[in-house]
Amino acid sequence: MRGPYIGENLSSRSPFCFDPWEAYTAGIVKSHSLAITGVKGTGKSMLAKSFATRLCRMGRNVAVPHDPNGEWERVSEYVGGKTISIDLSGSFKINLLEAGERDTTMSGEAWRNHITQDRRGVISQIVQQLRRTHELPPYEHTAIDIALRSLDTQTIVTVVHVFQALRDLTPDGDEVDEDVVVAGRQLAHTLRRLVAGDLAGMFDGISTVMFDPTAPMMVVNTSALKNASPQMQALTRFATSRWVRNATTGSNVRPRVIVHEEAAIALMNDAYGGTGLKDRVTDEKVARHMGVSNWYLLHRLSDLDALGDHGSAMQTQARGLLADCETRVSFSQHPGEIPAMAQVLGWNQTMSAVVKNELKKGESLWQIGADRVALVKNKLSDGEFNVFRTDHGGSGA
Repeated sequence: MRGPYIGENLSSRSPFCFDPWEAYTAGIVKSHSLAITGVKGTGKSMLAKSFATRLCRMGRNVAVPHDPNGEWERVSEYVGGKTISIDLSGSFKINLLEAGERDTTMSGEAWRNHITQDRRGVISQIVQQLRRTHELPPYEHTAIDIALRSLDTQTIVTVVHVFQALRDLTPDGDEVDEDVVVAGRQLAHTLRRLVAGDLAGMFDGISTVMFDPTAPMMVVNTSALKNASPQMQALTRFATSRWVRNATTGSNVRPRVIVHEEAAIALMNDAYGGTGLKDRVTDEKVARHMGVSNWYLLHRLSDLDALGDHGSAMQTQARGLLADCETRVSFSQHPGEIPAMAQVLGWNQTMSAVVKNELKKGESLWQIGADRVALVKNKLSDGEFNVFRTDHGGSGA
């Protein structure tokens, strides 16, 4: 197959190359996305970084919307990319309601309607994330609609504007009755946490940093948020992922890898935003048409247990999302994980035995499309190894 050099195909003793877009064009896979699994120390992170930088050298773009350990900053610098570092100092702000790149195929009215619909979804997702719930009552949906319509003429809209509009709703004898007013105040109390409460400082103004969609690699370093509250971390993940999405639409659409570090946490956040993981599944379908290759990095399948009981809707959707990735890269796993992973990733007995017993560090089982399998050893130069290493002792994650 065509693409950047990954390493050696241990089965055929030949070079192994791969490009998700080339494979998609050739009809080998039906999606650009990858599921990359492996416990810490098996070489999962080294592969992701070497593969991503080699794709950059071939003209592909890469975005890492959430780098929780600060590992990708050196990688981005290595290929001439850029890094945005986010912290709790208050000097960085991300406007969750930015309109994003204008879609020139839409009329002015259609674009305005799109923005309003998008902002409606964002406010709903924020509230659901803060409340840890999956749905809002009807009166609150009405209050959000009316508040956003009152802001239609503003060029820039922030969470602060929506907070004020919800707080100031008054009965008008038509759409706004006392129930809607009460709903608006309840919503305002929830959003107040971002405006003047414990989550204030990052999402309550105009964005102070910009995502550069033309850079070969863009990384958002969120390692300074390790001690932040879980909700601050979740909102930051949501904000930076949305930031990347908005900055890579319209005229900025191009083949792009989006690396989802700690994918289990990202999927768990999705479960408490919008319509849950269904939104992620929908995004995955859209990604095929936008040339986006989502890479889901996961230590083990049991990391998804936090989504709910085995067989629950949330866990089933998350596992289904990984199963739908037509390129699956599996590093060594704990024996107890093998049966469940075999079921989700479609391993036969031979594949299960390989992942359980035979893979050494840096070696992985590749499943590409319906019937292509390869045992691959990732090869790195000394220079790459020094840039990509994830600890000072030199062991890759």
